[in-house]
Amino acid sequence: MSIGFGTMAMIGGGALAAVGLIPIAVGFGSAGVVAGSLAAATQSSIGAVTAGSAFATMTSLGMTGVFSALAGAGSALAGAGAALAALL
Repeated sequence: MSIGFGTMAMIGGGALAAVGLIPIAVGFGSAGVVAGSLAAATQSSIGAVTAGSAFATMTSLGMTGVFSALAGAGSALAGAGAALAALL
């Protein structure tokens, strides 16, 4: 059984969407770290966040919309793949 292009697009799109959705779910939002989230608890436990650290980078990526863009692009790709798979 071979996997078609539509199925590959659905799998790839789902993976890309997950790359964007997981950090959002953890609490790296567009307005910064979300109060009460896992990211907020982590920030509280590490104290002062050093510029250039992994935590600071994740916060920056969330605030600049990178995670939202990845989630949206992945969802669109998965949807297009599903449509293509249904047509072929």
